[in-house]
Amino acid sequence: MKPKILVAGGIAAVMAGALLLSACDERQQRPPPKRAEQGREETRSIRNTEAIGYSGNAIADKIDGALDTSEQRQQELDRALEQQEQ
Repeated sequence: MKPKILVAGGIAAVMAGALLLSACDERQQRPPPKRAEQGREETRSIRNTEAIGYSGNAIADKIDGALDTSEQRQQELDRALEQQEQ
């Protein structure tokens, strides 16, 4: 009866060792590659709507363009204001 217990214990030890070694797989330890962030901070959440079927990148690109144009216009107005104050 004792040899069967030793064999079963040995098999269990080998199985446990195999599980421990497979848990240390190098591929699982690497972090996923990060994508380069696109666009502005304000529109990054809009870009994430691609996952639910919206064309988030196209929408975010249009919003980015509108924000860029708005900022350019604001800078032009600020420059004009500064010139008038001088």
